[in-house]
Amino acid sequence: MAGYNHNQVDYEDEGVSGDGSPSVIPTLQELQSSLATSDVFTRKSLTRTVVETFRTLYALALQSPEKDDNNHEPDLREVFAMLPIIQNLAEDSEYLVRYCMVEQMPHLSMFFSESKEYLGHLTQKFILPLLVSTLNDTNSQVRKTCHAALLVLVEQNLVEISDIDKLVCPAIFNVIQVASAEDQRAEAVTLLCRISPLLGRDITLRHFLEEYICLCNDASMQIRKICASSFGEMCSVVGGDVVEKELLLHLQRMCSDDLWGVRKACAEVFTVVASCVSMQTKWYTLSPLFVTLLRDESRWVRLAAYQNLGQFIATFHEENEKGSEMSNDESSGLLDETPDIAKQTEPAVPDLVSELVDQETTRPNEEETEDVGHPANNHQQRSDLDESVKNEILSEDLQRPPKPPPSPWSGAVLPTELTELLSGLQVEEQKEVSPTKYMFVEELSNGQLIWREPIAELEVEKELERVYKKLGEGSLVEGTIPGCDNDLFHHTNLTPLSTSPLPPQPPYTPKSQQSVCQNVIPQDLLDHYLWMVDPSHSESGDTEMARYCAFTLPAVALTLGKDHWDYLKELFKILEGDMQWKVRKTLASSLHELGALLGDEVVNSQLVQSFVWFFKDLDEVRIGALQHLMEFFKLLNPERRKYVLPKLREFLRLDNERNWRFRLELVEQLIAIIGYCDQNDISDHIYPLILSLLKDKVWTVRFSAVTALSSILKATHPELRTITLMDIKTEIAISQKWYLRQSYPKICEEILNSDSIGLEQFCEYAMHPALRLRWDRVPNVRIALAHLVTSKFMNNPYFSSPINQHYIELQETISLLKADEDRDVRYYFNRNDPDENAKEIFDSSKEGMNSD
Repeated sequence: MAGYNHNQVDYEDEGVSGDGSPSVIPTLQELQSSLATSDVFTRKSLTRTVVETFRTLYALALQSPEKDDNNHEPDLREVFAMLPIIQNLAEDSEYLVRYCMVEQMPHLSMFFSESKEYLGHLTQKFILPLLVSTLNDTNSQVRKTCHAALLVLVEQNLVEISDIDKLVCPAIFNVIQVASAEDQRAEAVTLLCRISPLLGRDITLRHFLEEYICLCNDASMQIRKICASSFGEMCSVVGGDVVEKELLLHLQRMCSDDLWGVRKACAEVFTVVASCVSMQTKWYTLSPLFVTLLRDESRWVRLAAYQNLGQFIATFHEENEKGSEMSNDESSGLLDETPDIAKQTEPAVPDLVSELVDQETTRPNEEETEDVGHPANNHQQRSDLDESVKNEILSEDLQRPPKPPPSPWSGAVLPTELTELLSGLQVEEQKEVSPTKYMFVEELSNGQLIWREPIAELEVEKELERVYKKLGEGSLVEGTIPGCDNDLFHHTNLTPLSTSPLPPQPPYTPKSQQSVCQNVIPQDLLDHYLWMVDPSHSESGDTEMARYCAFTLPAVALTLGKDHWDYLKELFKILEGDMQWKVRKTLASSLHELGALLGDEVVNSQLVQSFVWFFKDLDEVRIGALQHLMEFFKLLNPERRKYVLPKLREFLRLDNERNWRFRLELVEQLIAIIGYCDQNDISDHIYPLILSLLKDKVWTVRFSAVTALSSILKATHPELRTITLMDIKTEIAISQKWYLRQSYPKICEEILNSDSIGLEQFCEYAMHPALRLRWDRVPNVRIALAHLVTSKFMNNPYFSSPINQHYIELQETISLLKADEDRDVRYYFNRNDPDENAKEIFDSSKEGMNSD
């Protein structure tokens, strides 16, 4: 917590030990005498001893209470004499002393809570008023520490909520309203926003909400930014009804704030706000508002919006859990009112022109330089514009939604140039026109309504030429619009038209979109999400955009559902081949989640190819696929599992051989997938990998591979077990490398512990190679054998009985190891005999003295 740290101690202070506790606890008289000193550091050191002095005096008072005839309570006069000392330190003239004393307030309150019988009331009567008075301190560090202390008191339930309501809340409001320093007001607003979720809905609605709304419109940009950053927390506290009725309007205002930091903060809280409102509000209000942030003029606002786009889209899944998606028949109430952004049409002619204007301009970007003169781009713009206008004019069922997103020209008088353009779109009056075919156009600022007749289809091409001619003459592409008030853009949150290129469009349109229409999320949000992988982001420096997209892809896929995977299929392919390894790693780490969401068909036909492709990538990418190998493997059908298993050998090839943790992860995943493979697959594909890992240079990897080997032996039939044991003997037991021979006793021990094979088969194929290691020249190998013999062979009746074919050899091994020249080998045979061990230690120490 900012400004407060339980372990933040100056160890240089005299009288304070290294753990922050006083080495010598002063008495009450010493504290009182030291309080009058002029040395700042002496007074500062007193603050460190206050809590322990309190504890000491209180313990002494309980141990030897002075009782009278009527009162059997302990004498706490010396304990209460500490309170003036604490108050003087908290009001010291030096800010460093005040800071250290305020830092001890939560510790004091915790001690008072532990001693609730006699001192519990001091938090309310003494600590809380002292902290409230510190809210007006002149030093910022002291104030922030005070804020942190108050939050600790509330979080730990050390004070009553009613006390915070009566004492703290009015003090915070007083600082916000009276303080002249902007930073002091900002700190108080931050405290208000952070303490509101801790106090609950009732107190927040009664005291904080009205003040918070006023602060959202404060003249200080810093205050507005703080309010925007905490908007999500406030929405979570007050609930959806209050959010929709009172708070959303202020969110809309802050999304068009002049300060880009405020707009960026709004983009970061959209997901939390969306989780508090209804689906209808997400469609009508939040979705169009979020699109404006995605097209913001500031690069940092756009990045924040795109970073949260996937999470915002995921909030639309909440209403789809019952019915997967909303069909036209099942959701007539919502879909009739929900603007299908893929086919969004506005019946009003002024809105049609606004649509044309929006497609021809974007808000100017102060961070980037844009290319607007390429002929191909102009041709594409003209083609897109042509198609858009045709859809607008030729639509037969234009119908105004009950609550459409507000038009940017709403409430403003149309400029002269646009009025002329509107008049050009009028057609000759038809002979017979039904009144029901008249369409609503616009409500102007003076309350007048404009009505028009349907546009004749025969005039479409001519009117398009007129629109293009108007757009090409330059009157609509200047910095201001002729005949329009310059303040229009400020009031309508629009930017003057410029020669910027068209708003960003998705790099492709899924083919399935022509036959399958999704109604799960607004199409405009989906288009912007698909555009996140556009190569232009890398050229402009927004390299993190693709990683944001890959990170939220499972959530978006969950929201759309497996029926609409085709919308994301090409996006997935682009992310799979992205140049940044972080993007590919993110995608590789989430393939198992996508597979669980999309079902068997997509997993076995599409995702498995990508999963195997990542096996050949960089180590940083492959680890993402490897860590979830089992989770993805179990989603495959048997045929595709046989396709994946031979590819696992790619994991043995490493860019950095020192990365032994990669091989350790491989062993653990191989153990996990053994249960999903048949015996032939285990023998052909998994066992060779384990055998290779048994010979690894790192002991931790070999140790884990031993566990995997026992699992393999348990899962295979006896014939394969025999072959496996013979291979282990050849590759491990008689290897030229001593660290492999050292592993063989551990393999035998693990096999016996897991009962992977029968004792007869073990004696026939594994026991003799183990006992032969008694002649090994490396002591570490003989030590491993001594541990195996004493822990498994000597304690097992089968091995230690004459019926064992290797009984005589076992006895010879025991005798030889007991007399081994290495003391560590003999230790395992003498550890049950303390006298013998003591003799061994004495003899070894005597030999060391003689050698000296």
